Amino acid sequence: MTDVFQELAEFRQQINLPVAGSESDRATVAKLEIGGSEFFGISSGSNPNPRKITLRVNPISKTHAEADAIQQAFDASIRGGRARLIVDRDLCRACGQNGGVKGMAKQLDLEELEIISPSGREIIKLK
Repeated sequence: MTDVFQELAEFRQQINLPVAGSESDRATVAKLEIGGSEFFGISSGSNPNPRKITLRVNPISKTHAEADAIQQAFDASIRGGRARLIVDRDLCRACGQNGGVKGMAKQLDLEELEIISPSGREIIKLK
């Protein structure tokens, strides 16, 4: 599982973000793997190219890396099947417990979403 986080660490380095979890870190990076494609998302406060989030989601999750990555897949018209979301920070309450990520996954018409974060792995079955 460390390999998946290494890829996020390298992506952070490429865009000049501090190391995840470091004292100066204020950003979250996420990677969505879906339909043979990969989308990297960055929380909006640190995103050099913030995108408009058109997915229906709560206002807190709308600014998060998870929404950025999922929106990219949505914009690319990739739908259905299974996907994996890797996040270098645990999901916040709005994205996790309150269902922000699950709601966005439904809009991609996913059957299943695997979420990998520093605290472990979770599978959300949607169908």
